[in-house]
Amino acid sequence: MLSSIRRIAGASAVAAALLFALPTSANAVENSDIARPAAMTQAAEAAVAADPTPSSPRFETGDAGNLADLPTVNANKRDVRVPAWSYHITSSCSGREGAIRQGANYWGAGTETASSGTPVSCVGGYVQGCGAGNVVGCNWGAGQRIELSTMVGDFALLAAHEFGHNWYGHSGTGCASWASQADVMRTTMCS
Repeated sequence: MLSSIRRIAGASAVAAALLFALPTSANAVENSDIARPAAMTQAAEAAVAADPTPSSPRFETGDAGNLADLPTVNANKRDVRVPAWSYHITSSCSGREGAIRQGANYWGAGTETASSGTPVSCVGGYVQGCGAGNVVGCNWGAGQRIELSTMVGDFALLAAHEFGHNWYGHSGTGCASWASQADVMRTTMCS
């Protein structure tokens, strides 16, 4: 009887050790509020432009159906100025405020408030009710409401993209990047 108890205790210890040594789940993408560099290096910009098929996941950004009358971003104009505007971050985005501020600040002239302006909310999965099926971000009514998915790797870029829909439609298909304002407004989040 005593030897049976020892074997069971030994097996339990081995199972516990394996449980703590090996991960039991994995995240598909890393979510981080680490700020991107103030300016990308020319080499990084060239790598983004040269890699049409990155190995990272691709996520479509949504179209709430109200972008037809919005102008596209001029790819040749890198210093687009937008009028003053405001936003507030809801509690659903707790822990991601820095990345959202970074995305908002990309366009300049934005003011974060306690409760007025465009409400920005976050979801863990896909955004529902924004045009096509599986999308990771949406801006309803050109700044009436923004919803962001935490599934993407570059959350600040997604925020910048969705804030950009306050004034601009998509600039074209392909992967969004920080390379230019036109690239921020591309249709797909690939990081």
